[in-house]
Amino acid sequence: MKLAILLGTYNGGRFLCEQLDSLFAQTMKDFQLYIRDDGSTDDTMQIVQEYRQRYSNITLVEDGEKNLGAKRNFERLLAFADADYYMFCDQDDVWLPDKIEVSFAKMKQMEQQYGDIPLLVHTDLEVVDEELNLINPSCWNYAYINPQIVDKNIYFLGLANSVAGCTTLMNRKGRDVSLPFSPHAIMHDYWVALCVMKRGKIDYIPVPTIKYRQHGYNVVGATPYKFSFWDKLNTIKKVYQENKEKYLNAHPLVYKNILQYLFYKVQFSFIIHSKDRRRAL
Repeated sequence: MKLAILLGTYNGGRFLCEQLDSLFAQTMKDFQLYIRDDGSTDDTMQIVQEYRQRYSNITLVEDGEKNLGAKRNFERLLAFADADYYMFCDQDDVWLPDKIEVSFAKMKQMEQQYGDIPLLVHTDLEVVDEELNLINPSCWNYAYINPQIVDKNIYFLGLANSVAGCTTLMNRKGRDVSLPFSPHAIMHDYWVALCVMKRGKIDYIPVPTIKYRQHGYNVVGATPYKFSFWDKLNTIKKVYQENKEKYLNAHPLVYKNILQYLFYKVQFSFIIHSKDRRRAL
């Protein structure tokens, strides 16, 4: 069994040591860590080189390019690494000690159930601040993410990604069907989740496996869920742009045309907001 952990870095020196320490403190230690830096100007690469001297299972991916952004950084890593299984890793989180072990147990169950097809498992996250103080024990509750609804319907997944890349484990076939990324892909985890669900299966573990650090430099962060008709009305331009990006991200992989997208948008909004009203009662 060959496991590749894919760590994309960019000016992450402030938190990188804590993340690396959490990787090497895992209960399952049989992995190869692939690191690609996207042109850091801080001490990120100095830290990486120090850890390479301490651990033999670190591979530095160097292709001479920089400032590709997080999405393309992870695409390069995914294309480079040769493994049976893959996990994405952000530079500023902290993995709980049994993250790999828990994820692999679920993956083995999925392999027995579904066989040799593209598979992906993801988990909940603890939301923490810069100093790792707990903000909320469940990112899914905090941001009102519904994997129990979204993970079972690719048309809903195209509207509201439930998969945080930093919590995922996928098999080789999941990796193969995800490459190359679409030029319209919003983010690596969103694209990979759609590709795997289209041709295989995704499932989730309703427990956190990482401390999801929130700070002023997150590329993507956890945002508390809020629905307000007036807020929506006052941000029509933003809503239009977000929906345009989601449609292009999932077309033609999921939606054949904009009418199909809008049909499932209305259906999904009705389901989610009906559930929200029931929760408030």
